[in-house]
Amino acid sequence: MRKLSLLMLLSVFVFCACNDDKTDVIIEKSASFEGLLTEPESEFTTTDGETYNEYYDVAKFNDANQLIECTHYYSPAWGFGGGFVYTNKTDVTNPGFTNNSAITGKGLKGSVYLTCATSNPPVLSVIESNKYSIKEVWITNSTYAYLAMQDGDGMTEGGFGDGDWFKLTIYNQDKSKSIDVTLGEGTNLLKEWKQVNLQGMGDVTSLQFEMSSSRNNDWGMTTPGYFCMDGITLIEK
Repeated sequence: MRKLSLLMLLSVFVFCACNDDKTDVIIEKSASFEGLLTEPESEFTTTDGETYNEYYDVAKFNDANQLIECTHYYSPAWGFGGGFVYTNKTDVTNPGFTNNSAITGKGLKGSVYLTCATSNPPVLSVIESNKYSIKEVWITNSTYAYLAMQDGDGMTEGGFGDGDWFKLTIYNQDKSKSIDVTLGEGTNLLKEWKQVNLQGMGDVTSLQFEMSSSRNNDWGMTTPGYFCMDGITLIEK
């Protein structure tokens, strides 16, 4: 009887130990635009789109790993007009809207990253939304916005000082949840890549973006509505 009881106890212990050793494998995947540009100091361009309004056409592009899809607005006359563009530009010194470089001069880990302008609605969506949600992104300032906050420009008189601020608001797919990312506060301007965890927003399969600033006029925000993004990580549901 003692032998039987000891054997049963040992069996329970072995089962529990094996059960404790069992762990769920969490699969994560990273979007990447590396290899999509063949020339240095270049950016994505296209003529393959549909009419969005009287000024711009709209197209969509995917990352190299076919994980995400981004909106891209452009005009044959004026070029990039909002949404996203991927670029490997490294210019951190020249101001103006034609400079789509990140203020870091490079991506989070590679050379190619996303620059976004909110002048037309930017949307970033997971392609296999039934399998993956967005875990995190990394954000930094564009050179255009950074230099405007630092030095002022034709729209922003003088650099930022006490009481000035500039922020990005990231929304989930139905805009029921959001998270704010501060890009500038006084003279403290974001100049590195900043990690933004989105898991607190739940199952995030698409992102929308808005920007706001303490600097405004009668027509709206005068701080350039640009930011840069990289390190987009998806997690399996």
